[in-house]
Amino acid sequence: MRRVSVQSDSMIGLELKPAQDVELHLVDETGRRVKRRYTIRAVRPETGELDLDVALHGPGAGAAWGATAAPGDAISFQGPRGKLEVRPAPTQLLVGDESALPAIAVIAESLPADERAVAVIEVEDASEEQPVRGQVVRWVHREGSAPGTPDHLLPAVRDLLPSLDVTGTRAYLLGETRTMVALRAVLEEAGVGTERRLAERAEGTAIFVKGYWNVGRPDRRAGRSPL
Repeated sequence: MRRVSVQSDSMIGLELKPAQDVELHLVDETGRRVKRRYTIRAVRPETGELDLDVALHGPGAGAAWGATAAPGDAISFQGPRGKLEVRPAPTQLLVGDESALPAIAVIAESLPADERAVAVIEVEDASEEQPVRGQVVRWVHREGSAPGTPDHLLPAVRDLLPSLDVTGTRAYLLGETRTMVALRAVLEEAGVGTERRLAERAEGTAIFVKGYWNVGRPDRRAGRSPL
């Protein structure tokens, strides 16, 4: 992961919601124009600066840009944008892989003191861990096994469930699409948000799922950590 700070006068004075993203306009190795979305890790409205954390895993236009970006380079973008809204809940459960690490970190930082942040994050090994604010932060290490499967996150979340008041929990599942769908089924079976679902139907579900990448499409994974 490499943090790249970008600046635009159009961002001066703009207040953002947690985990919004920008879509960068890039060029791949063939010269084709492509777009890659990145979660805004931090913003400095007084200067119009945005921090973007870029995953450098594998080939791809996004990873190449993140690895080579230098002071003074120009980059065009669209945004900010994003559909995720952090809604009040006694416990906020944040689960994802490294593509979601910027979003998980910024959501945890945005929570008020009376809301409990619980995070479960899959990365390759301990060297990829980053500071994340939360009452409970559990790191899951692949240690060389293939990314993009539920093999690591699923048992970690199951082990955590007995310690949660599931009816008072709101969950955000962010990462490889099929893995996040499998996690949603486990949380629904456990009753996450059950007592509030009917009352809050107009406000949205108690489990928010966002697929950031898909197994078999390494270019998107290497170039995205979006929302």
